[in-house]
Amino acid sequence: MKLRVLLLDIGGCEGCSIAVLRSLPTLQPNIDLHSQYLGNLDLNTKYDIAFIAGSICINDKEAIAKLKRVREISEIVIAFGSCASVGGITRFCRGGQEPRPEHRVFQTINSVIEVDYAIPGCPPAPQTVNAIVTSLIKGIGPFLKVFAALAKVKKLSGFDLLDDVVLTGLCVGCGACILSCPTDALQMIDRRPDLIVEKCIRCGTCYVRCPRATQILLTRYPSKVKVLARGV
Repeated sequence: MKLRVLLLDIGGCEGCSIAVLRSLPTLQPNIDLHSQYLGNLDLNTKYDIAFIAGSICINDKEAIAKLKRVREISEIVIAFGSCASVGGITRFCRGGQEPRPEHRVFQTINSVIEVDYAIPGCPPAPQTVNAIVTSLIKGIGPFLKVFAALAKVKKLSGFDLLDDVVLTGLCVGCGACILSCPTDALQMIDRRPDLIVEKCIRCGTCYVRCPRATQILLTRYPSKVKVLARGV
């Protein structure tokens, strides 16, 4: 029996949803995908895995109700992409306007419901979808612990990388953070990364790619790995 998988975008740029859809050629033999993009969205049934993209507007009662409904009908809920998992650009962007209270109404998914896994990225690679679904099916995958820890985080960015790793002297100068940044917001100065503040979109990708930072995550947010009750 195929796994029933839900893909719901509640307010993103659709880049993360496209990443999930691009993974379909590999996953299709094992999953039955339901989404508004495929015209078969159904919130009156049960799902094994739910991928949620986009940040939640706390003033949108309909979206909040839909999000809570997804939690009720899904065994495993994954906040997919930076907006859903750590806020990302949706949470902080003001479109060049002066700061106003209404600009702070977009929050992470785990601000409203319990999330089992969070996968930052702007967007995450389609291969990440393949890897996590396979790991959930087989009940293996050491990186699941990192994604489980990330489910408890509500913000993550290059600023956190500097505070937790670089300024504390833990950085080894490997450059993984710089290679992972989608906006070139990090540069190497004296063998250590430095942040170009204007370019940082708070996607958290650099933090997740840093070997030192992931150790901090696992220590700071010890989490149990949850796998599917059934496999394929």
